[in-house]
Amino acid sequence: MSKKHNIPEYYISEFNKIIRDVVESNFGYVRLRGEISEIRPATKGQLYLTLKDDNSILSGVVWESKIKYLKLKPEIGVEVIATGKITTWSRYKTTYQIDIDNLELAGEGALLKLIEDRKKKLASKGIFDDKYKKQIPFLPNKVGVITSPTGSVIHDIINRINERFPVPIDLWPVSVQGTESAQTIIRAIKGFNDVSYFNKPDVIIIARGGGSVEDLMTFNDEELVMSVFESKIPIVSAIGHETDTTIIDYVSDHRAPTPTAAAEKIVPVRDELLHKINFCSERFLNSMKRIMVLKANLISNLSKLIREPRLILDSYKGRFLTISKDLYNSYSILKEQKINNLEKLYSKLISPENILKIKNLQYNNIHKNLEFQISQKTNLTRSGLNNLKRLLISNSVNNNLKKGFVILKKSNKIIKKSNQLNKIDKIKIKFFDSNINVKLKKLN
Repeated sequence: MSKKHNIPEYYISEFNKIIRDVVESNFGYVRLRGEISEIRPATKGQLYLTLKDDNSILSGVVWESKIKYLKLKPEIGVEVIATGKITTWSRYKTTYQIDIDNLELAGEGALLKLIEDRKKKLASKGIFDDKYKKQIPFLPNKVGVITSPTGSVIHDIINRINERFPVPIDLWPVSVQGTESAQTIIRAIKGFNDVSYFNKPDVIIIARGGGSVEDLMTFNDEELVMSVFESKIPIVSAIGHETDTTIIDYVSDHRAPTPTAAAEKIVPVRDELLHKINFCSERFLNSMKRIMVLKANLISNLSKLIREPRLILDSYKGRFLTISKDLYNSYSILKEQKINNLEKLYSKLISPENILKIKNLQYNNIHKNLEFQISQKTNLTRSGLNNLKRLLISNSVNNNLKKGFVILKKSNKIIKKSNQLNKIDKIKIKFFDSNINVKLKKLN
């Protein structure tokens, strides 16, 4: 018989529900302090966070509907205070987590340290260097403003520009606070810089009113800072009050202490420009008058020094006649010298007929001499050739054979010595008129 127990028995789902009720009934909203060590975006839009302290970790989730209401954008390594409700989860594994409604930095010191570390990191890239600062136009044709459309900032900028020098203003409305504000400002900067944007502004103002360090965190966003740096249009930052400083103030092309000061930096005072133009115009007219008076006096003085044209012409006429006479005399002398030289040279010239006769005579003499030398050389060569011919004939083999000499051959080789013959040998004797074969039988 089985032994009965008093231990209660539960289905898994039933037990997990009891645990959830215990946890949720004993813990309402809590505030948990820890460092964000992991952030995992989900496909449905929620963010899964891991919070840790020195000894433990806790999972957390921020649902998509709550992300835009967060005061702080979650970042790894930041110490925060998470406000939310503890819930359990048992679909795939049993765990508990904090359902986060809000995140805030654990003290202003932590926030300032985060800003300082980020500023040092960006400064090491060199993006704050003056060599990257773009020139603010003296008088822009259009001003782009990136700010909230509902605050007093945009009205201050518009009023100040209209007071100084009215130019067209293009407002790109954005959110200037909250987790999504940085992305809206980034889209505005890229939108103004886009090639498809018609009639781009010549300068951009990014502005918002004052606030706490946490309120201004949007303008310390690293991605926003890089967008300001990459903008092709000059950017003036006007964030908060004069004592407020954010990271985009370092990367922007000019930092204004207030939005009103930004408007003053962008456009000059129209009345002051008109006053300067009028002043310069008066100075220019006065200078022109003085120059005209000086030139008139100079012309008057020079006219006194000018002689009567008839006298000047007579003077040049006399000089011209003198030079013409000298030139004619020089020409006559030179002509006479050239004629004399030509006559001397002509007297030395020989007529072409005489030259031709001389050349013919020289040619005939050379021709006769050449024929004589050729004939003499031919006779000498012919005589030498005949002598060599006679010598060759007298020493030929046939001529010697006619004289009675014979040629002895053995195996078609001429016998020159007796030791080439053996006791019994066959030899051939060549006479002038025929050949005979002889068989030796005895050698003495």
